[in-house]
Amino acid sequence: MSVLRPLDKLPGLNTATILLVGTEDALLQQLADSMLKEDCASELKVHLAKSLPLPSSVNRPRIDLIVFVVNLHSKYSLQNTEESLRHVDASFFLGKVCFLATGGGRLSGHHGAAPGARAADLCWPRARCISSEPAVPAEKL
Repeated sequence: MSVLRPLDKLPGLNTATILLVGTEDALLQQLADSMLKEDCASELKVHLAKSLPLPSSVNRPRIDLIVFVVNLHSKYSLQNTEESLRHVDASFFLGKVCFLATGGGRLSGHHGAAPGARAADLCWPRARCISSEPAVPAEKL
């Protein structure tokens, strides 16, 4: 088990490898399938993991992007992401890590404001929610 570093392996020719990390297998598989269906000039490889660290392996490909999938309704999902982040080298966060939040459209008012509304309050770039509802109402923009 080791810390993931962006430059510990040589890149493959015309190949990109994405690592999806999350607790919901069905969602990760659906996301991977939809990514692989897209036409791409390069070969795309998608690997799934419930958490980090990954087992040490000489055969493991270089990871070009890590996507942490966080379910906003699951404390376990957030805890799993926080624990996994400890196994990612800081240099990965320079454009090689992203976070995908799911379930934001179903947040109830007693949990506080929806993440999109908080992001707008903090002047963060508006993230798109995977939902039919907008993350931030138009009148608040």
